[in-house]
Amino acid sequence: MSGSDPRISRRALLRGVSGTLAAGGLGACARRLEPLPLPSAGEPGRPRRDLPPVGRGWSGRLPVVDFHTHLQRRVSAEELVRLMDAAGVPRMILMPLYYRDSPRAVNDGEGSDEQAAEYARRYPERFVPFVGMQRPDLVSEAIWWTPTTEARWLVRETDAKLRSGEFFGMGEFMLRFYPYTNRFGIVAPSDMDYPADSYLMRTFADLSARHHAPMVIHCEAEPRAADAMVRLLEKHPEAIVVWAHNCGRSSAWAIQALFTRFPNLYADLGGMVYSGPRVEAYGVYWPRRTPWMHLVVNDRGALLPEMKALLEAHSDRFFAGTDVAHARVYEFYVTYLPRWRYVLSQLSAQAARNIAFANANRLLGSAPG
Repeated sequence: MSGSDPRISRRALLRGVSGTLAAGGLGACARRLEPLPLPSAGEPGRPRRDLPPVGRGWSGRLPVVDFHTHLQRRVSAEELVRLMDAAGVPRMILMPLYYRDSPRAVNDGEGSDEQAAEYARRYPERFVPFVGMQRPDLVSEAIWWTPTTEARWLVRETDAKLRSGEFFGMGEFMLRFYPYTNRFGIVAPSDMDYPADSYLMRTFADLSARHHAPMVIHCEAEPRAADAMVRLLEKHPEAIVVWAHNCGRSSAWAIQALFTRFPNLYADLGGMVYSGPRVEAYGVYWPRRTPWMHLVVNDRGALLPEMKALLEAHSDRFFAGTDVAHARVYEFYVTYLPRWRYVLSQLSAQAARNIAFANANRLLGSAPG
């Protein structure tokens, strides 16, 4: 399907056609795509702590909640708070990056859920931990197609962490991901291509609905991958899905159609506002250009007309995010925020507030009793 006419795949996206499952072997494939039974609900979980609304007491610079960033072992809580204060970021989502370095990979990772929870206990108004899903055991075909022991363990552990009240969501799930080597010496070698409608993602979608917990998903919107995302959304309408990087760098009209169909779908704009010469971020055609890739801003940071119209029309469905993914890149964290404020300044005041912090207030401020 990757070589098909992109106009055909877009029409399929709007209809939610599941063509890849309509071929032979449907019965066996469907059985493998059924979600796992969730662990027994048992006693009610602990309610998540109340997060005071961001936006009060900030004068001058627009406060920006960093909804898409990652936690690594070698970045201390105090260093993050210092950088956030300098950048005008009152709150940060922590998605741990579990990946370790290897002969092929340099990740600056080795973060953990326990580290994220500990940072949030020390700075409860500043950090919001998500259960980290960038894990070595998920870089495997087997775990997505077969309910392995590791898969069942991960589901049980994630359910327990969400029931604890300390974790607010899950992510980032890496489904369709392009490998890269950047100028900082980071090497992410895995060309990931895992199905959004697999039994494992469907199980996590059930967990999202059970705990009212957002799940952040990285999935470049190639036709086959986008069709699988639509099937996941169709089968799990109660799940709260944040499709990262502007719905996998989809076009404005495709995102408009998705938002119309799926009221629990959101998009983060992690890394999407950075552009210009030598930029290595999702705001440009990096690290691989495809026919299905659409940008948000031009080389100078001006919003493209169709994206500006979409952000105004659906400002309640987007989140800001820097997508700092590696420890050594945090040295430059403060330099990421001026571009965000420039882009937000091109929108109406209400749309800018929604994307900067108000949407995060709403989504993270309500929790099951």
